[in-house]
Formats: sequence, C-alpha cells, structure tokens
Amino acid sequence: MHYLKTLMLSVVLAGVAFAGPALSCRTWVVTPGSTFEALEPLRSIAMEADDGPAQMATARKRIADLRAAMRPADALSILKAGYWIAVMNAIGITKESDGPELIRKAMQLRPNDAEYQFFTALAYFEGGEKALYNKHWAKAQELAAKGSAVARNLKIYEKELSARTQ
Repeated sequence: MHYLKTLMLSVVLAGVAFAGPALSCRTWVVTPGSTFEALEPLRSIAMEADDGPAQMATARKRIADLRAAMRPADALSILKAGYWIAVMNAIGITKESDGPELIRKAMQLRPNDAEYQFFTALAYFEGGEKALYNKHWAKAQELAAKGSAVARNLKIYEKELSARTQ
C-alpha cells in the first residue's frame, strides 16, 4: 500500500511540475552560444518571480529593463523581452501581454533559425493557437541540425506538450 501511495504522489507531483508555462517550466538542453544559453538565466529565475513582493517587484523591473535594452534589428534583445513578458504574464506578475508578439517579431528577424522557431511555437502553444504552434514546431524541426540543442529540446518537449493536449 505504501508503494501505491508513493507512486500516486509521484504522478501528481510530476503533473504539477510541468503545469507552469511551457516557455519556462522545463530545464532546457543548453549549449554554448545557443539562444537557450542566452535565455537560461531568465528561465531559471522565472518560477521564483512570484515568491513574494520583492521578487515580484524585481520581475516587473526586469520587464522595464529588457524593454529598454531592445534594439529594432537585434532579434535576441527582442526575444529576451518577449520571453520574460510572456512568462510573467502567464504566472500573473504582469498584465502586459505583448510577450508572444515580441517573440514573433524576433523570429521574423531570424526566420531560418530553429531556436527562434522553437520559442515562437511555444508562444503559440501558450496562446492555444494550435495551427500556428504546429507550423512553427514543424519549421523548427526542419531547421534543427542533428544533435543541436534545439533538436534535443524539441525531442524532450514534444513528448511533454503532446501529453498536455490530451
């Protein structure tokens, strides 16, 4: 009986662990120089952003800082701001909702980059836009170099996201 209780608790906790925003709830495969590496510091602190008033204030300030750092032709600066805003909106820290739009704008600057397609797909997944999610997910798979960080993350996320839609 103890084994059954432990198993049930593990299943429940596993579901809770992946219940957060798809953009931030899972540790990524990160390689040097990848977009994943550039966003990892934001991802790693995202789930602590609502731990209290001080963390929430810091998270909101980071939104302002990332917006101020955006440069029109710099896809990564736009992606960082969009990523952070989308995650903070998903966990209720901000009502600002243009994060996914900024992620798409960054992808438009780098349309043949599998990592930008990956993040755009996740933004559409969060928004419940399944056809656009599928389009960008397929494009990310098409562009991903074998064994790259994005190829490995696609494989990991594919299983978990399909379980969320069932």
